[in-house]
Formats: sequence, C-alpha cells, structure tokens
Amino acid sequence: MSAPAGIHQVHPPPPPLPPPLPPPPRPRKTKSRRPAWASKLDMYAKVPADLMEGTKSGSYLSIISLSTLLALIFMETRAFLRSDTVKNLSLDSNRDARVRVNFNITMMDLKCDYVAVDVVSFLGTNQNVTQHINKQAVTADGVRKRYAGRNLAQSDVVLKDDTVLETIDELHENGEDAISLDATSLKFARREYDFLFVDFFASWCSHCQALAPTWEVLAEVMSEAAEDSVDADIDENREHEYSEEDY
Repeated sequence: MSAPAGIHQVHPPPPPLPPPLPPPPRPRKTKSRRPAWASKLDMYAKVPADLMEGTKSGSYLSIISLSTLLALIFMETRAFLRSDTVKNLSLDSNRDARVRVNFNITMMDLKCDYVAVDVVSFLGTNQNVTQHINKQAVTADGVRKRYAGRNLAQSDVVLKDDTVLETIDELHENGEDAISLDATSLKFARREYDFLFVDFFASWCSHCQALAPTWEVLAEVMSEAAEDSVDADIDENREHEYSEEDY
C-alpha cells in the first residue's frame, strides 16, 4: 500500500553502537637475575610434541623392552617364592679372614652331644668349628625343646675306646667281623636282621680312622654273643633247627 501524496514515511534511527573494548594490558617484562649463559644452559630441555614421530623400529624396541621387563619380574618372583633343597655348599672368593655361614640341619636319631662339624680346605687343613655352632634338641616329632643344649668341647666327646690297643690290620688277621656295606647290601641287611649297627664314615676322616679298631672289636663281641645265644638255645639231645649258614 502506497502512502498518500504529500505525506512522508519516517523510520526510527538505528540504536547507537557500543563503545569499543579497550585493548588487553601487555605483560610486563621482568628482568631475570640469572646471567645470560645460565639461561641457555638447560640439560633437561623439552622436545615439542610436533617434532616427535613414532617409528617402526622404535615400536619393536619398546615391545622387546617391555617383554624383557615382564619376564624378569616373573622369574624373580618365582625364584623368591620357590624353596629348593641344596646338598652342596660352596663359597665365592673372599679375602676376609673369617666367613659367616648360616645353615639349619635336623637329625632326628642323633644326640646333639655327638654332632661335630669340621671344615677341610683344599690343602687338607682340618679345622673343627663345632664350638661356634648352636645346637638345640628336638622331640620325636621334630619340635624344638625349650632347653638348648650347650656345645661340648671336642675333647669332652668320647670318640673311641682307649682300651683297644690293636690296630685295624692286626684285628683283621683272624677275619673281618665288621662287614663293609654299600647301598644295595645295606637295604638287604635292613630287611634281613632285626637289629643292625651301621657306622657311616669317610675314609679321609681322622676320627673315623681312630674309631675303626673299636668298631671292629664291637663286631667281634656281637658275633660271640650271637654264637653263645644260639648255643644256649640248643638241646644236647635234640638237633637244632639252624642251618650251617645260620649257625
């Protein structure tokens, strides 16, 4: 619709624009007290992320390193939790005059008074170290008793019978009564006899060599006692039931 003649259409003026914002304040530069050379010295400078790029060889090395680390953690944990039985004891080279060795051995059928520990070097030097060992008695079930047995001096332990004056060679002239056993014959002897006296010895041990005549005399006494026991059970008017080998 057009306006009539002689009349002008008036539009309202636009609203005024807001005033412009003031510029942000510029940061003030503070002078550093460090010298110029200290500012340039930076051993831990950071590399911008835009300059870092992954490579195939780096990925392979990362996988190998992570696998090796996990394998070492697994093996160390398994070795820490596992218990192994060690029968041999060896020491590394040590220049100290004394070496401390910790061990725990339980012997159910041997009294503490007769336990001795010797140290033998490669040169054949023998040294008794029993006085430095703490021995404690246990019950038949392996439980430690309250009283810890005092260590006896080596001279207080009776190792042989001094009344036996013959040597082992002289005692063997009329036969060997103490029979030598090996692993097979020992099993047979344990099944064959009700009572068995066994001496476990080492040929190089001086104490074992000193005990040999006493042990041979013990075997002779036991043989004679067995013969007397068989003769006492035999009636003169009745033939015994023992074979010649048993007799």
